[in-house]
Amino acid sequence: MIIEGIATSMQDVHDLNQFGADRIELCGDMDKDGLTPEMVLVKEAVEASSIPINVMIRPHDLSFRYTDREIMQMEDQIREVGSYGANGIVIGALAEDGRIDANALENFISVRGNMDITFHKAFDALNDQFEGLKMLLKYPEVKTILTSGGPGSVTDNFEHLERLMKEAEDAHMTIMPGGGLSTENVAEVIERLKPGSLHFGTGVRSGKSYDAPISKEKIEFIRKVDRSGR
Repeated sequence: MIIEGIATSMQDVHDLNQFGADRIELCGDMDKDGLTPEMVLVKEAVEASSIPINVMIRPHDLSFRYTDREIMQMEDQIREVGSYGANGIVIGALAEDGRIDANALENFISVRGNMDITFHKAFDALNDQFEGLKMLLKYPEVKTILTSGGPGSVTDNFEHLERLMKEAEDAHMTIMPGGGLSTENVAEVIERLKPGSLHFGTGVRSGKSYDAPISKEKIEFIRKVDRSGR
């Protein structure tokens, strides 16, 4: 199972590399649930990391709807993180009707180069996640959907996540549960969902804040649970 952890600094990047994570989501402004990080951090992080780094591309936290100008800004950021050698981008855009903004998605795909795409938790704001999944399955460039299965945390939405994962079975795409994951509930999550990957924020830190450092012991615990729970 891939363990993905959020990094907001070079210290986080080093720690996730050293402590056994498999992939990094690089973000800024976690007080706003994650925005595009500073490009100087992206460049330095990609150069220093031996594990893949996916970069959040999100200009604001007002909504998941973006103006044409903001979409152009996001395209420029995608090109820039690609030039630094990032593994992937983490994106999401919704239309006024509560569906995925296909035009914005196709614009992002057109400038992504060879980078993987994760559709982030804008997915949880969709009116109909199954319709959204069906739409995203049309795009082989979208490798992952990060979702808690709806409002709340992963553990609030087990049955819904099981259905989503069943729908995506044997497709090119991975449903990656994320949201509220911790060492306290990860055994139940792995037992119920048997995920190919899990996404952790403060759940792999020594405190319930992004100011707290990454915890080697928590990552090792998650790895041990995964090995024993399958």
